[in-house]
Amino acid sequence: MPEFEYKLVMFGFSALCEDLEEVKRRLSLYPKERAEFENGEECFLIDLKTREQIPIVLENGAFKVGK
Repeated sequence: MPEFEYKLVMFGFSALCEDLEEVKRRLSLYPKERAEFENGEECFLIDLKTREQIPIVLENGAFKVGK
């Protein structure tokens, strides 16, 4: 069974991710226009080891992990 490092929350839906590469792949699937119609505050990443909440930001037309 895979070990999950992150929980990605986007627009009220969540997904467990094994690593940052998986997070980036998932983020690439969301169209930037979605941010215009939904609440961007509902987009964040949780590090499951440290419980740190990291914002997801729209930068240059793509969703990225912010710091």
